[in-house]
Amino acid sequence: MFGWRVGLITLGTASVVWWSILVGRIVLREVMELPPYVSALYCFWRGFDQVRQSHAARMVWRPFALGGVALGAAQYVHTIPRGLFSVFILFGIYLLIFQRDLFKRAWRGIIVLIIVAEVIAAPLLIYATLHPNIDNLPSLGASQYDPDQSLLDRIGSNLPIVLGQFTFAGDTALEFNSPGRPIFEPITAILFVLGIVLAVWRVRQPEYAFALLALSVSLLPSIVLDSNFTFARMLSAQALTFAFVGIGADTLGRGMQRVITGRAYSIALATALMVVFGINLISTVRDMFIAWPAQPDTKAAFNAEFIQLGQYLDRQPQGAPISECVLWIIYPSRPRYHASLQQDALQHVTVRRDLDIRWQDCRYALVIPSGGQFIFAHPDLQPLSNFAGRFIKKPWLQNPRPIDGLSGAVQIDVRSALAQKQIEWNQLALDWPPEAIVTGTAHLPINFDRTVELIGYSIKPQAIKAGENLAVITDWRVLGPVPDDLMIFSHVYRSPDQVLAQQDQLDVSGASLQVGDIFIQQHEFITIPPDTPAGSYWIGVGLYHRDTGQRLPIEVGDQPAADRIFLGQVQVQP
Repeated sequence: MFGWRVGLITLGTASVVWWSILVGRIVLREVMELPPYVSALYCFWRGFDQVRQSHAARMVWRPFALGGVALGAAQYVHTIPRGLFSVFILFGIYLLIFQRDLFKRAWRGIIVLIIVAEVIAAPLLIYATLHPNIDNLPSLGASQYDPDQSLLDRIGSNLPIVLGQFTFAGDTALEFNSPGRPIFEPITAILFVLGIVLAVWRVRQPEYAFALLALSVSLLPSIVLDSNFTFARMLSAQALTFAFVGIGADTLGRGMQRVITGRAYSIALATALMVVFGINLISTVRDMFIAWPAQPDTKAAFNAEFIQLGQYLDRQPQGAPISECVLWIIYPSRPRYHASLQQDALQHVTVRRDLDIRWQDCRYALVIPSGGQFIFAHPDLQPLSNFAGRFIKKPWLQNPRPIDGLSGAVQIDVRSALAQKQIEWNQLALDWPPEAIVTGTAHLPINFDRTVELIGYSIKPQAIKAGENLAVITDWRVLGPVPDDLMIFSHVYRSPDQVLAQQDQLDVSGASLQVGDIFIQQHEFITIPPDTPAGSYWIGVGLYHRDTGQRLPIEVGDQPAADRIFLGQVQVQP
């Protein structure tokens, strides 16, 4: 579009700038937007160029059709490319206004490209329309997008942030950037801005208008929706972004030619470009391999300590019981949407296949392997005090023994703590619910369908005010295979049959548990409604299958007795 020299400078910029190098190293579907989208831009321009240079009536179809194929394929990569066809519509409108003769020659090609693209994307678009949840769009909790904010307000707040990515702001997401680091260092940023200014100045020339439109449309998702994860959302803008650096540098180079001529000009231009590329390269190498990896949050984002744990385990003569803490074992509203990366990646970070690992989200649960001596691993969750649940740290994670050369794991011995806890558990009282088919007093342990047994519990606090949160901590021993869809419910009852407040959650991977293991589950977000009258309220617990809702029966002897057990009462104070 702009000549071989702009093309070479564009490639050179992409070879040394942080944004392109880092994104090229990250395994994300967004990265795959670029090849088909840039192919669509290229094919379209080849077709348009042929139409522009030809005065014959014959239409050139092949480049436009190939561009449509590439653009259609891009829509299968991510949701963002589905709006990129608007680049070609806007360019057609531009031609209609400013280059009507070119519009008459090119409009058929534009229509061919768009039709081919949408026909190829149609199976996905139809399926996504019929199944709205298939796109996995970000929830409001994971995004800064405010649906109550007006479009103009969003644009006003996001536009400076998005435009600032190139020169002074930079993405704040550690997965994509050293927080706040802009795409370009100052010299390259000046060349980029110069390229933009020149393109606006020359907007009557179709190539500059097309480049500006393609860049602008690529920035729209971040401008209109929200400015989170900008480097990933702006990926389709990469090729055009670096091209504007080439345009600015090429224009300066041509200005130098008026002062310096002959061989001296070639040497001066090459030297200037080497200096610019060298500054970028040194900055990228320094930040990428020295400064950025040293940040604890970066290590966590890329699971550096988990890889270190795998290497440590490979060096051990035999496997030891491991209780592994990861986040999002179970996601409350969409189970396993945040699948544990460590569970999926374990086979790739260690050659061992005899590892004895239990998995849990240690913010709310803890698994104690049978025997009470184990390695508690919490790689990339540093410091542990920021993650481990407040009712789990004491007494289970007190006085850990460090492991040399391994910051993300400690040796734990809870045998004495278990003995002390057993004394406390033996003194706990239970009550059968009214529907229980059993006589006599309930006592621990309570056997749930020969799968797990309740061996202890605690209620904190025993007295609470309406509107506050109650915590119910339950202790369980594994009796048999535990299904992965098992859930524990903790209910506060207004009456024996009417639930006042509840929390349903189990933050351990059932498939990883073994007979004799003990696990602790804390439900600390049971909110007593603000209008609850003062009085005593029963607390009951039980288990059920998340997929079917079927509860596990409590067995006394060989007979089912109930499907819940009352732990005691909480006092709601006025």
